[in-house]
Amino acid sequence: MSRSVKLYYDLMSQPSRALYIFLSTNKIPFDRCPIALRKMQHKTDEYRRQVNRYGKVPCIVDGSFRLAESVAIYRYLCREFPTDGHWYPSDTVRQARVDEYLSWQHLNLRADVSLYFFHVWLNPLLGKEPDAGKTERLRRRLDGVLNFFDQELLSGGSGQAFLAGDRISIADLSAACEIEQAKIAGYDPCENRPALASWLTAVRERTNPFYDEAHKYVYRLAPDHIVTPVVAEDE
Repeated sequence: MSRSVKLYYDLMSQPSRALYIFLSTNKIPFDRCPIALRKMQHKTDEYRRQVNRYGKVPCIVDGSFRLAESVAIYRYLCREFPTDGHWYPSDTVRQARVDEYLSWQHLNLRADVSLYFFHVWLNPLLGKEPDAGKTERLRRRLDGVLNFFDQELLSGGSGQAFLAGDRISIADLSAACEIEQAKIAGYDPCENRPALASWLTAVRERTNPFYDEAHKYVYRLAPDHIVTPVVAEDE
């Protein structure tokens, strides 16, 4: 009997999408265990007790072992299952570049995308009117971090196609899924950022059809002025 992990996820969650794509692309057998964040299923006593004590997604269960936090999960999967070496390189320098990005993103790219998304898109759904001044401040922060990503991390003279070299890594997959989230809130991360636009296309091409499968709700929820791929409706 082949070994299989359980992935607890919601495709509205950026790291959930990234792990869904990673598992699928690397052909790691996994059971799909969707958790509806909108229904607060991740906060139930049963979920905390049996799956993730932190009450979040994503989470994996491998036999009797439960593991939360997407970065820890990536590294565990790369050790425990056959995966292409470019995802988390054994080369010390390239692995350090991956780790550098994954450490940086939490208080920078991930934080700024999430703050804008919650204020502009989610708050109105909860009956909270967005403050125009705060919206502008959060947009400027998002502009700044994406300009840095475009001009320094991708266009900084390295000549590399991806964040840690010439091949895609878990850093690229994590970053792409974070950046896509901004589209739901009507923000186009690719506008006037040619390096980012080219890189995002490359990440999608190297992980499709799973990339589009994981982002189907992002594409459908994005407003009309944001150009997104057309995906089939759920049956």
